[in-house]
Amino acid sequence: MRQRVSNVRVVAGKFKGLRIPFRASKYIRPTTSKTKETIFNWLMENVQGSVCLDMFAGTGSLGIEALSRGADKVVFVEKQKSQTDALESNLERLKVNRSSYVLNANVFSVDFDNLPYQFDLLFIDPPFRENLIQRSLDFIKSKNILSPKALIYLECEKELNLIEITEGLNLLKESKGGQTHYYLYES
Repeated sequence: MRQRVSNVRVVAGKFKGLRIPFRASKYIRPTTSKTKETIFNWLMENVQGSVCLDMFAGTGSLGIEALSRGADKVVFVEKQKSQTDALESNLERLKVNRSSYVLNANVFSVDFDNLPYQFDLLFIDPPFRENLIQRSLDFIKSKNILSPKALIYLECEKELNLIEITEGLNLLKESKGGQTHYYLYES
């Protein structure tokens, strides 16, 4: 049985309307267009010229949206090889290879000391119900990868209580849609 091909679209910027194809699976839950529109309205003043990290890239939808809106560089980290292959293909098609870097790895095994970046924007949208938000925040706190006043976007299941998990971060915005809550923090 063939896997169904779905797509997500770029909401705004130079790639507005572009559809990013992906193979549907239980591991891929792309951020909806409505949610991306909200997120990037929150980030409007901060995307242009930024360096971004898409920690659980999946389709690369969030990072590609950032590139479309003027981010200088996006590092995509994705564990599933089939997803990184598809992502690299989409980035080649968009001719943004020089402003993007794709790592096929478990994000927690990446040696960020060997990357010459500090990130202005961080997208954390992991698979739900696997306790990856806490682990992700602990991981980035243990590394020197954030620029001063970096912004962190979190997308998680609605029942997750972030109060203790996000201690030390400044909550700027929050919203919800369906089974998902999303937040914007400043480091």
